[in-house]
Amino acid sequence: MGLSKKTFFYSMAIAASLVLFIVGYFIFMLPSLYVEYVKKSDLNCAEQIQRAYMADRSYDNLRVKNPTAVYTVEIPDQGDSLFIRGKFVSVTAKINDSDLQEILDEFRTQMKSGVTERSFPESGADGFGELFSRVEEIFAKEELLPKDYPIRLDVQSQAQQDGFRSEYTKMHSISERMLIFEAGVFDEDFGYTTYIAMGRTDDAFIFTFLPTMTPQMEEITPVVTQSLPMIIAVVFLLVLIASRYFSGKIVRPVIRLSNYAQNVQFAGEFQMDAFEIRSGDEIEALGCALHELFEKLYENCRILEQKNRRLEEENERQEVFLRATSHQLKTPVTAGLLLSDGMIQEVGKYKDTGKYLPQIKEQFLSMRKIIEDVLALNYHTDDLQKEEVDLITLAREISSHYQVQISEKNLSVSFAGSGTIYADREMLKKIIDNLISNAITYTPDHEQVRVEAGESCFLLYNYGVTVDKNLLPDLFLPFVTSDGSRKGKGLGLYLAAYYSRAAGLVIEIENVENGVCAKLCAKKEA
Repeated sequence: MGLSKKTFFYSMAIAASLVLFIVGYFIFMLPSLYVEYVKKSDLNCAEQIQRAYMADRSYDNLRVKNPTAVYTVEIPDQGDSLFIRGKFVSVTAKINDSDLQEILDEFRTQMKSGVTERSFPESGADGFGELFSRVEEIFAKEELLPKDYPIRLDVQSQAQQDGFRSEYTKMHSISERMLIFEAGVFDEDFGYTTYIAMGRTDDAFIFTFLPTMTPQMEEITPVVTQSLPMIIAVVFLLVLIASRYFSGKIVRPVIRLSNYAQNVQFAGEFQMDAFEIRSGDEIEALGCALHELFEKLYENCRILEQKNRRLEEENERQEVFLRATSHQLKTPVTAGLLLSDGMIQEVGKYKDTGKYLPQIKEQFLSMRKIIEDVLALNYHTDDLQKEEVDLITLAREISSHYQVQISEKNLSVSFAGSGTIYADREMLKKIIDNLISNAITYTPDHEQVRVEAGESCFLLYNYGVTVDKNLLPDLFLPFVTSDGSRKGKGLGLYLAAYYSRAAGLVIEIENVENGVCAKLCAKKEA
């Protein structure tokens, strides 16, 4: 399964969990939280109305919840009048009945014990209940009002019905001079809560009545349930859009990273550009790390390839050494033995030791030259001490070692130009020495040898001789010689080519007009 599909399914699982959480929250927690919020709001409303009325003794500037049912009763400390005020009504009630006046005075006496933070007045609920019973009896009398009064009151006490599921009461202590009494009751369908705020001013007792209908969880749950389809649809839509966007943000860089890895795989020796992405996340770090890994692998492969080439050259050098020791030394040794045996036994012409001893010496010198060339292959090329070497000075120094041969052949040697090469001096000396030695050896008598130097380039011309065109490509192979009549062993140019590669130089030999040119130059940087 692709990363995009995985991301999509993970997002869907997260969305389902989120929907389940939201549904559970709306069904089981939100209604109860809403009920508690409404009850707290109603309690605060009762407190605010009570405080405002105690301060202004008026409803004029009050904002009242349920204004048709909220009213305040004000009972002065003295007199026979009561004041009932609401948002739409203001009533003054004057008591003419002596029994009611007596009950009012007793109520004042009980209330004067004070409204405290923790309790009712000392008489408690029983004292108030007795007063209310006496009031009920008085209002039940038919002679409470005159017979000719337009309204006939018939007050009767009703027995409590069994229609309520539960009831509760709660007392809230607001301050030293204010209490709020909360009473609630629930029937089969609704809940009712009444708040009675009781407060004491300097000259009166003030009661505020706030009846409310309390919402129940069963009323809110259907509303929440009806909104769930829309909530679920919106959540899934948002999750789908977000998952599509973020999966693309994740997958596209991964695809680019995969393509980059494939391109590196087929790049071969070509250098790959760095993986460019600016996501600022783990994918960017992975891309950078992968590019660094590829760069390191490329560098290691390049170094390993160089070491393999050097190992091939080393194997070739070992092969040259074995061939030289097993074959090239065999010929001069055999010839020297034959000559020495002939002279020892004084056979025929070999009695003339003065003539044949120089030939034996020549064979020994030939063997020494082969041995020197083979041992030269062991020159250590790892710890090169590179420096700027003056080419003309070095060529003059080397040519001075061949003055005898130059004089015997009556050669003309000239030097022209100036220049340097950055290389190991001893290694460069071996290369130029081989070139000059070959030039002096193969240049005919009375001919010219010319040395020229330029910037990072050494040129050696020897005239009067040319190299077979078919032999030119193989001149730098071991045991290849351009003139078999001189019995050369063919290691000089091989050594020159070997050390040129080790020193980072390029050596070439070509025919020019009536001569041969050997060119040694520094490699041009790519």
